[in-house]
Amino acid sequence: MTPAPVMTLIAVPNCQGRVSPVLDTAVRLLVVTRRRGEELGRKEFVLSPLPPEALARSVAELRVNVLLCAALSESLLRLLEQSGVRVVPHVCGDVEDVLRAYCCGRLNQPQFRMPGCWGRHLGGDCCQRQSHSARAGKPVVKHTRTNTSVR
Repeated sequence: MTPAPVMTLIAVPNCQGRVSPVLDTAVRLLVVTRRRGEELGRKEFVLSPLPPEALARSVAELRVNVLLCAALSESLLRLLEQSGVRVVPHVCGDVEDVLRAYCCGRLNQPQFRMPGCWGRHLGGDCCQRQSHSARAGKPVVKHTRTNTSVR
């Protein structure tokens, strides 16, 4: 007996055909079902304003495997990952183009990165802006902010 083909559910927050800028406040979530590289169907869900715990639970209940999104809160990211959802953040662009690029393994192309994103998150590193000195291999002096409020 052969095992059943594995289905993958890919979710993308959708705002007028583009990836929503912030998952935490997204209104629509497109969920695409794929098996063996072929799309089997899609559904769009309307999201109510929910706290991170409820939103993560709702996404997990849809059995989403992969969530492609732009920005999201750290707490929502942790909750989704704890629920078994693989989150691919810092993605922008037309939803259809993003889905096509993800399915073809080309989501790492510059046109799908959020502005200011260096793309290192695709290799597992934090996505932080580098200064010119850091890119040139020079040490960077970090300035700490002190509280200057007047009492």
